[in-house]
Amino acid sequence: MADDTLHIAVIMDGNGRWASARGLPRTAGHERAHLSVESTITAALECGVTHLSLFAFSSENWNRPDEEVALLMQPGCWLLTDEELASYQQRNIQITFIGNLTDPRIPDACSDWLRTTAQRTASHNPRLRVTVAFNYGGRQEIAEAVRAYAATSKGGKQEDFGQHLWSACLPDIDLLIRTSGEHRLSNFMLWSLWYAELIFTDTLWPDFRGIHLSNAVVEYQKRDRRYGTVSS
Repeated sequence: MADDTLHIAVIMDGNGRWASARGLPRTAGHERAHLSVESTITAALECGVTHLSLFAFSSENWNRPDEEVALLMQPGCWLLTDEELASYQQRNIQITFIGNLTDPRIPDACSDWLRTTAQRTASHNPRLRVTVAFNYGGRQEIAEAVRAYAATSKGGKQEDFGQHLWSACLPDIDLLIRTSGEHRLSNFMLWSLWYAELIFTDTLWPDFRGIHLSNAVVEYQKRDRRYGTVSS
């Protein structure tokens, strides 16, 4: 990938706790999340971010209460509303999805929405590419890539292996932001995070706004990324 790319990934955490603190059902936190997504995408554009990856639904999230999972299977209601998608089209923002998208547990209506959204925002030269990790697990991504690599390669290079990842079309992550005060990766894009800078914030995702992303970019720009070497 070109050196002028900037790939920021966000683990959007804290929706349930935000709702519980207000005496609301956990689903209320998810329903508010689209405001944070929209604000973050707008700030990413303003900050010159080229790639923004958002962790929306993990392969482990199937274990959550049925009512919560049912809502999360309606991303048009809580993640990217139709009105916002129209705005992204106008601003040449591309939306793509990675993960186990053929999982039979995903309702047909959700699969159709994922496919239609990707088609609707497709662009050969987007101003910003937003990748949503949906039904995604980092270990599963690597395991699937190992199987594909073993079946097609004979003594290939590390770069060849990477081409079998769900995230093969993305540059490595430069900066990871996790909200809600947790300090873990939660099985998210393990291969791509190999040398990412990490920022953890106590802000719960429904309260996260563009200013938080802008501040994180400022902090990132102060860091010395040495990739195992020494400072010049």
